[in-house]
Formats: sequence, C-alpha cells, structure tokens
Amino acid sequence: MQPVRMPKTSHGRTRHRIAVLVVPDTVALEVAIAQQVFGPRIYNFAKITGDVDSPYEVLLCGEHERFTVSSGIDLGVLAPLTELRNADSVLIPGIEDPFAERSDELLDALRAANEAGARMVSFCGGAFILGKAGILDRHRVTTHWILSHEFREMFPLATLESDQLFVEDGNVLTSGGIFAATDLALHVMGSDLGYAYSNDFSRLLVAAPVRPGGQAQFVKESIRVDREQPFRELTDWIREHLDEPLTLGDLAAHEHMSERNLARRFQAQTGMSPFEWITNERVNRAKILVESTDLPISQIAATVGMGSAESLRRNFSRVVGTSAAAYRRTFRADPEVERESGHLLELAS
Repeated sequence: MQPVRMPKTSHGRTRHRIAVLVVPDTVALEVAIAQQVFGPRIYNFAKITGDVDSPYEVLLCGEHERFTVSSGIDLGVLAPLTELRNADSVLIPGIEDPFAERSDELLDALRAANEAGARMVSFCGGAFILGKAGILDRHRVTTHWILSHEFREMFPLATLESDQLFVEDGNVLTSGGIFAATDLALHVMGSDLGYAYSNDFSRLLVAAPVRPGGQAQFVKESIRVDREQPFRELTDWIREHLDEPLTLGDLAAHEHMSERNLARRFQAQTGMSPFEWITNERVNRAKILVESTDLPISQIAATVGMGSAESLRRNFSRVVGTSAAAYRRTFRADPEVERESGHLLELAS
C-alpha cells in the first residue's frame, strides 16, 4: 500500500501541511476525521501495510492557544492563526453555530491563506466561515442540506449545490454533513496520492470506497420546520396536488399573477424554477414512500404525479444520486423485508 505520487509542499517542507482551524464551536468529530485520514498512521496497521509515514502534517490552529470546544473536548495546544497563511491546505471542520460572527483577525487570516494559494477545504457548516471571509464568492459549493436556505440568503454570490456530498471548484472544496467529511477527505487523499491508495485506506477505516461528490446527500425536506418559507401558501397547495398534472398556468392562477412574474419571483426566492421545485418535491414524496412502504415503483410514480415508472426512475436517480431500489435497501431496518422489497422494486423498475 504505497501512494503513486505525493502532494505538493511549500516553504521547503517535506510534508504537505494542513492547517485545521479550531473555533469554540468546532465539531470535534470532524477534527478527528481530518487527523485520522491525514495524520500519523496507526502503528499496528502501518506495520502490516508498509504505509508507515503520512505525507501530511496536520496542524491545529486557533485564535487562542488552548480552549475547550463546546462539546467539552480539549483539542490541546493550538498554533496561532498566522500559521494559516503558510499552510498548503486550510481545513475548516463543521461548526455548531454557522451563523455566529467571526473576528476580523480570523477572517483576514483565511483571506491571506487563500491569496497565498492554499487549498481551502470545509466540512459541513464550516463553509459558512469561508463564506464570511468572501472565499466562496463565484465558486460552486455545498454544505449540509438542512442549512441550504440560510446559506443562499447569506452568500448570494456563491453557487450552492446543496444536494451534493462534496464539491470541488478550483482551490475550494466543500462537503455536506459529518460523514460526507470522510468522503471529501478521501477524495483529497485520492487526488494527492492516487485513488488506488485512498480506496485501500478506506478499507482500513472499514468505510466505503470514495463515493463520488455527485452522489446526493440523503435529503428529507420534511425534517425542516420553516416558519417563513417563500411562497408558503403556494408550495403547500402544490404538495396537496402533487398527483395532478400541474402547469405554470395553474400555479400563476393560484397566486393571481402572470406566469412570467410567478416564474421570475419563484426562481429568485427559492433558487429554482417552479417545475424544478415540483420535480424535487415529487422525488422527496417518492423517497418517503420508497423508504416506508412496499409499493412498486409504478404505483409510487402515479401517487407522486410522475406519470410513469420510467420518469420516476430517471428523476429519482438524477436528484438522489442512486436508484430507488438502492435507496430502499439503505433505509429499511428489517434485512429480510429489505431484500424482498428491493428485489420487487428492481423488477418493477
């Protein structure tokens, strides 16, 4: 188990330095993911695999020399923020309060690192800190899907792809929820050292091989409780009529406005066209039925207004990033029911 190439280094170092930003509300588990993937190798594993030395150096940095994060974990002595400017990569783990204000000193250090050419990486809500520094402007990015509405409002110059596990756009790499952080970390490792190496490393972690960033996060919009959703009355009405053949004229008549005005305002407030929203909502409804029932795909398609099994199959794969059968297998708790219903769904597809 040996890498086919090595990551770039700077400042005369022999290892690629990854500066991990720690703030008081940092999610400690995501720091641990960075340390596990990029830090020193586990000794007994290394003896067996021959992969003894990590080509990375992980340096935890913060505004203060030491503090306990909000989960109660002390991450040890932290290097000063000035070290961000000298890093080859800067990594911001997830944070518990993505809307918190951050100091000018912290944001300036991130901007300096970005201007110096560092690779800028965030896990989950850590993207909000990069966004506050202006580093995400004009980049394609992602974060945890449940924060997508707030993210779009705060950072309109970034292009949020909220359904992606992770997104790489130039020197900016961002990921979704906590376990998508592992996917992005392994993707970074694969880009640097070769994907055969990163896949072997994932086996040592007893994790799945590197999942593509385009695989969708497991979004379930009904988890959110939004008190002020845009077009709330219209979207509630659409949900009540999903099984019907809805047209733009139907939506415009409901809102008592022209089709053109409705389409423009809906796009501005939701970030997607009315029919993109309806398709996503139909897929969300289908996900619930796939997850919680044994209905065949053709019946689910009719129930959610997709018209045909083929239409649902195509849109489900596009939106969710996996087939309906695979999605059902993932979320069914009873292995016997899972195998039987998955087989029936494949036949019906």
